[in-house]
Amino acid sequence: MRKFVKVTESVMTPLEPRRAAILAEECLIELRFVESRSEKHGWLYEYEATGEVGRVEKFFIRLKDIEQKRS
Repeated sequence: MRKFVKVTESVMTPLEPRRAAILAEECLIELRFVESRSEKHGWLYEYEATGEVGRVEKFFIRLKDIEQKRS
């Protein structure tokens, strides 16, 4: 029987909660919205991503790709 290591990582991003939730579903992780903050250039959202190590890393990579495309 294989046991998977689960991690919880915090991330701040300008990606809206609806889009972040869709991305988390695609990466097969759990995403919890923590808070939002108004900054000079828009809103920043803080999330906690929980899941297997490789899946959370995949989520962060895809999140950064989306952020770069939006800029």
